[in-house]
Amino acid sequence: MRITDEVLVREVMSSPVIECSLDESAQEIAEKMMKYKVGAVIVTSDDGSPLGIITKTDLVEKVIAKNARPSDVRARDIMSTPLHTIDPEAKIEDAVRKMSKLGVSRLAVVYKNKLAGIVSLKDILQVTPEILEIVKENMKIMGLRLLRRSGEGYLEGYCDSCGEWSDMLLNVEGQYLCEDCRLDLLRRREGESEE
Repeated sequence: MRITDEVLVREVMSSPVIECSLDESAQEIAEKMMKYKVGAVIVTSDDGSPLGIITKTDLVEKVIAKNARPSDVRARDIMSTPLHTIDPEAKIEDAVRKMSKLGVSRLAVVYKNKLAGIVSLKDILQVTPEILEIVKENMKIMGLRLLRRSGEGYLEGYCDSCGEWSDMLLNVEGQYLCEDCRLDLLRRREGESEE
């Protein structure tokens, strides 16, 4: 039996979840992400029901890339829906499979229709390094699918060069590289062209 067969989502999920209302601005959401050091915020209704999710990628693609004023853009306009969920008693292996199948890196953890937490690939990998290689392969496969769907949008995953987690990966000559590694590659090429 592997360790992944025994670990449940509730044991690795982040809780409490950082939430926002439908009417909060992208600027307020970005400030919450910075304050609480999270990569996603769950959008909830007035009664606390989870409606959608806003990730750093949503802010980059739906606000910054469109040159919109963050103070004018509302959560309802940029949230990703439907919100993909999982039960807290599910095995983390099932969570990874679901994320891979759906092409997402986070799931809302819902218990009796109430938001209990959020689980990300990063949370899972911190407690189960044995599945790192499997997830890296899944991220490559998932990334290819996402790149076709959204053009040259950013992806989340592990950099093929340095191995660090990044939510700003881009495909460069068949490798998914973080911002730092893309800059290093650019500097090396500029250095080679000067010689």
